[in-house]
Amino acid sequence: MSENMENPFKSLLVSPSDLHSALSNASSSPRRIVPVAAGRESELNSYEAKHVPGSVFFNVDQIRDTNIPYPFMLPSPSHFAVCMTELGIRADDILIIYDTLEIGLYFSPRVAWIFRHFGHGEVHVLNSFPRYVEQGYEVLEGQKVEALIAGENYPERETPVSNDVIDFGELYGLLSASPKTEGSQYQILDSRPESQFSGSDTGAAITGHMPSAVNVPLGSLLSDDKSLLPASQLKKLFEAKGVNEATPVILTCNSGTTAAALGLALEASGYLMPKRLYDGSWSEWRDKVAKEEGFIIVD
Repeated sequence: MSENMENPFKSLLVSPSDLHSALSNASSSPRRIVPVAAGRESELNSYEAKHVPGSVFFNVDQIRDTNIPYPFMLPSPSHFAVCMTELGIRADDILIIYDTLEIGLYFSPRVAWIFRHFGHGEVHVLNSFPRYVEQGYEVLEGQKVEALIAGENYPERETPVSNDVIDFGELYGLLSASPKTEGSQYQILDSRPESQFSGSDTGAAITGHMPSAVNVPLGSLLSDDKSLLPASQLKKLFEAKGVNEATPVILTCNSGTTAAALGLALEASGYLMPKRLYDGSWSEWRDKVAKEEGFIIVD
């Protein structure tokens, strides 16, 4: 039997009813279905208060590269493997990533992207935990964070594929060599709030955007209950923004987190072009380029 036949989920996004049905029949599955709640250390109380049965908690404050000053950067392959072993996650588990109740949908696409980056085969995102709770499906309340039953060591991937990520040097080189023109070989999509993107935010941090970037704020992708919009609405939104489905995209935000949600929305609405996430995103970009160079644009 192939992995796909064993996996009850047919798409990257999973509905609450599909998750409930799969968990209800999990005892007859040859592979484990593991819900993974994603969030910061500050969200542990929310997770413990209410979560999907059988969940583990992926702490984004801990599972990252702590040697780099920018938040939430990809962990090393060895650190990721050690953390997954400690959580009890196996390489053949079917993972359903979700955010805590108050958050809705924020970190889960990023954590799903991290798993896929490190070669985990079956990774999905719940759309969404608030909707799951609202529809009355089973939750556990008041339980402390625990790992799954310890098993084999999670495999360390020596050389993760890099075609899903882009670093500062490569992006800077692209923008230096070929300013955006009609027929460009790439398009940059930025999921930060409009005020930060345009430069109208007068906060302490440097605001503005990269040359040629197009703003698609995370909030525009979500419904009132913090779930991802239906594919048809997302498609119309991207069309209105001028996204070309034949042109590769570079995804960016403040810290590489909501950029992954943008990638998820593109994939869910049928945009299958190559997608690369700028891991350092604006936190790194504003730190390394000067406004007078023309690499920070204020509208």
